[in-house]
Amino acid sequence: MKYRDLRYLRVAVDNLDEAARFARDVFGLQASDRDDERAMFRSDDRNYSLCLSTAGDGEAIALTVAREEDLGALGARLEAAGYTARMLSADGARVRQAKAVLATEAPNGVMVEIVWRPLTSGWRYHGPRDAGITDFGAVQLACTDVAANETFFVKGLGLTVSDWAGDAAYLALDEAHHRIALYPSARDGILGAAYEVDAKDSLMRNWYFIQKSQLPVVAGPDRQAASGAMYVTTRGPRGLLLSYTTGMEKGPQIEARGPRQFPDTALSHGQWGSVTEQPEFLGGEAR
Repeated sequence: MKYRDLRYLRVAVDNLDEAARFARDVFGLQASDRDDERAMFRSDDRNYSLCLSTAGDGEAIALTVAREEDLGALGARLEAAGYTARMLSADGARVRQAKAVLATEAPNGVMVEIVWRPLTSGWRYHGPRDAGITDFGAVQLACTDVAANETFFVKGLGLTVSDWAGDAAYLALDEAHHRIALYPSARDGILGAAYEVDAKDSLMRNWYFIQKSQLPVVAGPDRQAASGAMYVTTRGPRGLLLSYTTGMEKGPQIEARGPRQFPDTALSHGQWGSVTEQPEFLGGEAR
C-alpha cells in the first residue's frame, strides 16, 4: 500500500481547556476548529494534525490514501490477514474532516483510521510563538505485545520496517525513516507524538523554552541511532509525550538497504547519552 501521509493523532484528555492551552501556548501548535468536545490544532498545511477529545471516541492515528478504492483494498487486505475493519458513517467521517474513513483496531487498542480526502487548510500555518514547527513527524505507540503490533502494521496495513532497536520497531509509510514507532512497554496505547522543526537551532530554543516554563524534560536533547533524528521531549496532557525533532533520515536508500538491528540499549534511543527515566527509551536496561 502507498500512503500519502501520517494524517492526525486523536487523544483523550480530561480537561479540554487546559489541554488546548498546553498544545497552543506551550507546545506552539496553531488552534484550528473546536466544539464542546474536541479541539484541533495545526502544524502545517493540513487542517489539523492533533485532535484533543473529551467525546469518548477513542484514541486514534490516521493514515491518508490517495484513492477511494484504496479503502476497499485495505479492508480486504486486513480481513485476509485476520483483522476486522469497518467503514465509518458519513457523520463519523465528517467529524474527522474527511470524505470517507475506514477504521480498524491495532492489538494495543489504538484505532487506526484510514482517511480519504481529508481537509487541507488554504491558510498558511502560523503558530502562536516561533517554535519552528514545520510538519507532523511521527507517533510512538506503547505495546505490551510489540510483535503482534508489528505484524498488524506490516501484514495488515502494508507498512515496512526500517530498523529495530532491540524489539522496538520503526515503521515507514513514505520516504521518511519512520512515521510510527512501536515500543515494548508495560502498558498499551499512545505513547507520544513528534513534530518536525526547521533546524537544530529551533530544537535548542524549544529545549530552553521547556526549561524556562518549568516543564519536565523527559528525554533529550539527543539523537536516535537508527533514524538520525535529533529530539527533545516533554510531557503534555495525561502524560502524552510531545517531542520536537529534526534531521530524520529520508530517501529511497532506507528501503533499498533493508532493516537493521540496533542493540537493546538506551544508547540506541539516545546515542548522545542524555539522562532519561522513560522506560520505553531505556531498552533492556528498563527490564
